[in-house]
Amino acid sequence: MTDRNVEPDQVSELTGDEGGLWRVSTRDSDHYFDLERGTVTRVPGANAPPTVNDRARPLRTITAIKVGHRGRWTMHTDGWDDEIDFFWANTSLIAAIERISRDDFPGAGGDLPG
Repeated sequence: MTDRNVEPDQVSELTGDEGGLWRVSTRDSDHYFDLERGTVTRVPGANAPPTVNDRARPLRTITAIKVGHRGRWTMHTDGWDDEIDFFWANTSLIAAIERISRDDFPGAGGDLPG
């Protein structure tokens, strides 16, 4: 018998309405979503080059985050920028999406300056 009040540790898709903290694992990187604070942080693996998304960024939209598919979302800039409207992510295939604790979250849990 299962407790229906317990949230699943793994899901097949994120829409942004779930709340909580999530690790989205792709072939070479992990992406940490703090859906309470509205941030996402990329942590590149050994075979992944660094990008501008390798720090906490304010989440703008989620287009697709589904196991077995490429992940796609956008992030706000840190402030006004004449050159950049927003940042985007287009990942390799997503292998897993799992709920995590604050202790498993990189850094200070997605805190942004200001």
